[in-house]
Amino acid sequence: MNDQSLEHPENTRQWLTNAHNQLAPLLARRSQRVLLTEHMVDEQGQPRDVFAFFDRDPAKLMRLRHNWRGIVHTAQAVSRQLCIDQPAPPWPAFDEVQIPVSDEVRLSGRLGLAESYGQLSSASCIVILPGLYGDNGILRTRDLAIGLRRAGFHVLALELRGHGRTDFHYPEVSYTYGVQETQDLLIVSQWLEDNYPCIQGTGLVGFCWGGNLAMLAAWFDGRATDDESISPQLAQILGPPSSRRHYTAGVLAFSPVLRWEEIVDRCDQEWEQSSDPAMYYFQKTVRERKERKGFVQVDGNLRHLIAGELGASKQIGNVPLPESYRFLRFMPYRDLPCGDKLESARVPVIMVTASNDPFLSAQELADLTATLSNPQVASLILRGGGHIGFAPYNRAYYYSLIVNFFDPRRGAAAVGDLAHQRQVSSPPLSTSKTN
Repeated sequence: MNDQSLEHPENTRQWLTNAHNQLAPLLARRSQRVLLTEHMVDEQGQPRDVFAFFDRDPAKLMRLRHNWRGIVHTAQAVSRQLCIDQPAPPWPAFDEVQIPVSDEVRLSGRLGLAESYGQLSSASCIVILPGLYGDNGILRTRDLAIGLRRAGFHVLALELRGHGRTDFHYPEVSYTYGVQETQDLLIVSQWLEDNYPCIQGTGLVGFCWGGNLAMLAAWFDGRATDDESISPQLAQILGPPSSRRHYTAGVLAFSPVLRWEEIVDRCDQEWEQSSDPAMYYFQKTVRERKERKGFVQVDGNLRHLIAGELGASKQIGNVPLPESYRFLRFMPYRDLPCGDKLESARVPVIMVTASNDPFLSAQELADLTATLSNPQVASLILRGGGHIGFAPYNRAYYYSLIVNFFDPRRGAAAVGDLAHQRQVSSPPLSTSKTN
């Protein structure tokens, strides 16, 4: 990459390199050493050894003694209680909305419209997705939503099928882990643009499994009619692709769960807090979910939970489980196909993870990145941040990256082949400290 491409990026990968170079001073000196898309592959085209690059022992990342910051930052970003039967406390300038995505369900959310001098602003609307089983009681969601609105964006904090107040209003509607929710996200984008003249396009940001759903939405938006990851039965349920573009402001995925089937495998046994705190607390979440959904056997087995919820879906229940798994899969698992989903993305996509994530291996992102050729899909591995704990790790860098990514003049959607969507100049990036 030459200097000209850094100053005048032509795609999302170059935009991210340029953005990090400008935002790096917000990080501590040691933390400025990160892995960007172009650094994740060696000269032989193989994925770089992430843990060797950051001088970390992956076997010790789940232990407090060796990964204090990663585990603490993770804990600081995790919700303390569910807000299903009772809504989360109100947020200033946000209203409750219900968005119809099918005949059987309306998704709950909190919508905050940005204003300027007492008038609604013309701006993108950023949709925020929590992690697995999360809701709008998560402080991370609240803080980001309020911060983005203050930065001039409209914001929707969304609760999907089986989540939050959507689950309260429609307890009979099953969560399908992304099979139906991916299409729901495209419908949400259209609903926002069609019902609010002040909304000029949408963006999407997701955390953990919400990051996976955000990436699935980018794929589903640009997929081909005969995409191999969609079985004929699923294609009949979900319908054909739309020529309309969705989330044109871009898609951000923080700590996506790329090899999620390995997590499913690990949950076949019960973990103790002393041996793996991250898995212990995750299985606690699985048990709470099973109890709420009336499972007879309440344990930490994620495989049974997924199968039970998918099987209870009115539309997806008759779809063979392997077909749903293939729809959700980003990386090969036991020689099972995953497709090349992100090659179909036609909007900017950035995936962000941390080298000290105690729950997921950062190596997964390098492995996936090595298989991608789509210049609109970029990757970033930070030294710290744990699992979705990027705000506690470095609030200024975290908010600045998000705000600038979605910015209509200097964001990733305003460069190269995507620039025609926003024909305005691109000033230097700002270093936002919005909270």
